[in-house]
Amino acid sequence: MTIRSVDMQVLIQKVGDVARIQQSQQLENNSRQQEFAQQISQQTDKNVKTVNQMLRNERTYVHEKQEKEESGKKKQAKKGKSEKMANRDKTDIRPDMRGNELDIIV
Repeated sequence: MTIRSVDMQVLIQKVGDVARIQQSQQLENNSRQQEFAQQISQQTDKNVKTVNQMLRNERTYVHEKQEKEESGKKKQAKKGKSEKMANRDKTDIRPDMRGNELDIIV
């Protein structure tokens, strides 16, 4: 199958059109990629500079957890004090008087 000269002239024009279309598509794709890259960089800059706020439920959860920890520490402190007081009552001997007096019952 041979190509006639008239067909060849039409094909050459179409090759130029196809080349222009492909070039415009490549330029469009490149510009889209650049826009996406700019958006991503702006988003990362924004994320770096902002502080995330906790949701209301998270804040209450954290607050409740801190209160539980504080109350637990207070209970342990009270328990320790009561144990010390109980030990003092059991050993109500003054340190300077230990061993000086003995009660012997026969």
